[in-house]
Amino acid sequence: MKNPSFLADRVPPAPAELPTSCPACKSASIVTTAKKPCNESYWRCEQCGEVWNNARRQSPRYSSFR
Repeated sequence: MKNPSFLADRVPPAPAELPTSCPACKSASIVTTAKKPCNESYWRCEQCGEVWNNARRQSPRYSSFR
């Protein structure tokens, strides 16, 4: 059994930066269906209909397909 002291070294994750506006049209009228919004939540703009996820927008993209 592992020693639970390894948890003492862990740093809690930084609070997620929730979006304040749509990345496409910059409208402030955005919504999510998540009960506890986080970086993994999907958001939708009520003005232009854009749907996005902050975590996926910030991840590096692959340059080619396999």
